[in-house]
Amino acid sequence: MHHQSRRSFLKTAAFAAPAIIGINSRVRAQSAREGKLGVALCGLGGFSKQSIAPELAQAKNVYFAGAITGDAAKGREWAAQYGFPEKNIFSYADMAKLADAKDIAIVHVVTPNSLHAEHSIAAAKAGKHVMCEKPMATTVEQCEAMIDAAKTADVRLGVNYRLHWEPHHMKAVEALRNGAVGDLSNGNYEFSWGYAAGLSDPRRAATIKKWLLDPKMAGGGAMFDTGVYGVQAACMMTGKSPVAVRGMPTTRHRELFPQGVEETMSFELIFEDGFQALCRASYSNNFHQCTTLGNKGMVEVLPGVPTGSVYGQSAGGKPNDKRLVINKKEVEAANTLQLGVMLDAFARSITDKSSFLCPGEMGLRDVRIIEAIYASAKQGGARVEIRP
Repeated sequence: MHHQSRRSFLKTAAFAAPAIIGINSRVRAQSAREGKLGVALCGLGGFSKQSIAPELAQAKNVYFAGAITGDAAKGREWAAQYGFPEKNIFSYADMAKLADAKDIAIVHVVTPNSLHAEHSIAAAKAGKHVMCEKPMATTVEQCEAMIDAAKTADVRLGVNYRLHWEPHHMKAVEALRNGAVGDLSNGNYEFSWGYAAGLSDPRRAATIKKWLLDPKMAGGGAMFDTGVYGVQAACMMTGKSPVAVRGMPTTRHRELFPQGVEETMSFELIFEDGFQALCRASYSNNFHQCTTLGNKGMVEVLPGVPTGSVYGQSAGGKPNDKRLVINKKEVEAANTLQLGVMLDAFARSITDKSSFLCPGEMGLRDVRIIEAIYASAKQGGARVEIRP
């Protein structure tokens, strides 16, 4: 199996060339940018291509202004397609030069997990606000360094936690806060996707992000990748943070994960008031649920189709269908894309000098929780307290 090193990622990451837009389109785009904040994408991988870039084109408060990439030719192709100047193409090694790009206000870090801290700190030192893809980093120490760098540079640091801008989850939180299910008792939160099936299918394996197989690049397996959504969902629905955890990992298809990342992590989040969240993150199958129970009923956010997702978008760039069920009654909510809305909110927090829903401190909290889950897993699932 191909092993992608940090060096090879930085130097050779490449994707299919986007189509070239015409000069007239550039002129129209330029006029549409007035009053908006420029965003540079740090990392032009599949997630940037399929999700972030298309949503930037529809955003109200931000626009696509530049790129940081290990492939200059790809950067020029993206500049032609999205209408940003080639002077706003930077290499990972030259991120300090971002300081001279006055039309770039925000850097959205979308590189492998182990590089989040390095690239976020470099962007902050260049005077740019930072939006970081989840997980914020792979260690608590890295998260703390990112927060310190942002404070020193007097810039904002946010984490891409899309659930906070997904209407079904937003309405679920509102119902819970209004007492729809009474006193909260427990919840079941699972965010899993069929990575193993993709790896075992020769037709799909080439499209899979191979760095996710490398613990040094990814930080871990399913727990770091999709498990952070379970942590987020439990904390978002309760409005609280756990005080202790338990974790139990397993890997059924060891031949697909030879470098040791876990295929599945089942974990428990224990809250001070007795609320218990049972969570699961797995690469074995596509299954999603966000269910919160109380003494008077339950609130569920479910996929619109059996193997669908409760967040994000399809491969075609359209929102995944979702369902909101409150005490066994369907409640209408819009199926929307969340990344553009999130970046718009981040831009408003910058211009208005207001708070942002998902700051770096929230990302630090979640990585601290994840580290405790891994510590529990090493101890056979023993209870581990969350250190302050």
